[in-house]
Amino acid sequence: MARTLERLHRLLFICLGLTLLSLAGCQTPPEIRAADVHPDRDPPLETTVGNAVRYEILPEQSDIRFLVFRAGPLAKLGHNHVIQAKEVRGGILLAPQIHRSRFFIEIPVKNFQVDDESARADEGSEFFPQPDEDAIAGTTRNMLGEQVLDATNYPTIEIRSISLAGPHWGLDVTARIRMRGVEREVLVPMAIDYQRDTLVVTATFTVKQSDFGIVPMRVLGGALQVDDPVKVRIRIVASRREGSPAPSQQSK
Repeated sequence: MARTLERLHRLLFICLGLTLLSLAGCQTPPEIRAADVHPDRDPPLETTVGNAVRYEILPEQSDIRFLVFRAGPLAKLGHNHVIQAKEVRGGILLAPQIHRSRFFIEIPVKNFQVDDESARADEGSEFFPQPDEDAIAGTTRNMLGEQVLDATNYPTIEIRSISLAGPHWGLDVTARIRMRGVEREVLVPMAIDYQRDTLVVTATFTVKQSDFGIVPMRVLGGALQVDDPVKVRIRIVASRREGSPAPSQQSK
């Protein structure tokens, strides 16, 4: 009996998943033009910040996650998702007066990794059980497609600081996010760990998909849907650029 119920649940989930994908166009992952991504381009940071120390983001040590949640009365039939950004690029200018510091982050959309098993385990019981490969492939197609991130036309997401307030160890940063050609400003509480020639920056905040022109998927009159708010977790590791002066104690 338990096995029969499990099979029925799986069949219903697949059917609902196919319905969601059909609403999103059910297309193959879009091809990202190499010319749209600039891996060797210096991040567009202000260079007029006096005596600022420049740090470069280390992609292999940095981690940005987008946590997407199911919603609606039939939410248990869907999955929450962990979307990881890979090959994050950018830089930080650390000024002697901390509030004059700046940062820029560029996230290539084509490198998003969906529902990595270890990442889901990190995020706890809300992300259990692990979706199968077909479900992950479907989520990836949907995410990169025209109705969501539209990765063909908008191959990167950008996050840029506008202003900083608060103490050096816990800043309130007004950041501008550019996604799908739409810009929105959000308040991002950030913690900074100063480690000699390395900075470790962590933050957790929420954005709404609808603010960027994305209509969250919904079926059965909204009984099963993707929740509009998305939780963003950032852990950026940046190394002092060779030739850049050592940071002064004023930055702390």
